[in-house]
Amino acid sequence: MSKVTFTNNPRPFKMLLDERIEQYFISNNIPQRGNWQLYAKTIILLVSLFVVYGIILAIQPPSWVSLLLCGLVGFIQATIGFNVMHDAAHGSYSSNNRLNNIIAFLGGDLMGGSTFLWKIKHNILHHTYTNIDGLDDDIAKYPMFRLHPEQKVRWFHRFQHLYSLPLYFFTTFNWILFDDYWKLVTKKINTTEIRTMKTSDHVEFWLGKLLNLTLFFFIPIYIFGFWKALLGFFIMHAVLGVTLALVFQMAHAVEEAEFPVPNDDSKIENEWALHQVNTTVNFAMNNKVISWLVGGLNYQVEHHLFPKISHIHYPAISKIVKQTCEDLKIKYNAFPTFGKALVSHFVYLRQMGLQ
Repeated sequence: MSKVTFTNNPRPFKMLLDERIEQYFISNNIPQRGNWQLYAKTIILLVSLFVVYGIILAIQPPSWVSLLLCGLVGFIQATIGFNVMHDAAHGSYSSNNRLNNIIAFLGGDLMGGSTFLWKIKHNILHHTYTNIDGLDDDIAKYPMFRLHPEQKVRWFHRFQHLYSLPLYFFTTFNWILFDDYWKLVTKKINTTEIRTMKTSDHVEFWLGKLLNLTLFFFIPIYIFGFWKALLGFFIMHAVLGVTLALVFQMAHAVEEAEFPVPNDDSKIENEWALHQVNTTVNFAMNNKVISWLVGGLNYQVEHHLFPKISHIHYPAISKIVKQTCEDLKIKYNAFPTFGKALVSHFVYLRQMGLQ
């Protein structure tokens, strides 16, 4: 698919918003990237992960307790992805690029992913072409799922709202154990060709995969045997996968989000910033526990407009974004709770399956 462009001028929304956001940081004399709160989060989450991991291996509690702890390891890994890797991969963790790369490796590659592929798939394709079929890899789950009105309806899509949740448990199994390698072989992410990996990219990719399997599969095999280790590995990934899938789906694959279609000239007749607001939905903005756990990804509107600003600042700047939308009579989409966003997601899946 050819690249899609957006209306460049005029850009009244983005220009006014940039001015107000910049003034907020200047007036409060604070950096736009991470601060002690983010660094404390990083320590808490990484220490929690390896404490639970150590309890499983060293203390070896009863089997049912160990399996519960494996699920907890998966959940903590998801929160590390939301809070640590996500900011670092966007360059919003620190103003030091080397530190961003190190943290992205610890929070992403060490957990089985690939920072190299993520930056292309997420930072470039998803953030630029949000909800555009053929370019946004997050909605390229066809034919198993129909997530865009332009995708062809198949008979089994009428059941996708029912089989989606069980399949979400396999999200990271597919991503980490198959999909990353497939992208590497085909040199494509969806329809977009990816650049050739440098030697350093290869080292990070293969080192991350090897360390991840060693920590969470090979060492448990040595201690517990193959089948027990495999069961624990499955439970860890099931919790990790469903947590990642649901949080990311709540932001875009819901009834309130738009799915624009480019015109015959491959152009979206809208400025890029408005496109982000139209295709993105917040949820549970007043729930501090959810905000802490998901790394501000419940403030997806703010994140898509300002990915270089750390999620630590999203609650504050969301007030500015919302007020600017009201001033310019732009709809600001937000669900009051995670539950309402979740219901909307499954309703949307059902609607897409029946059309």
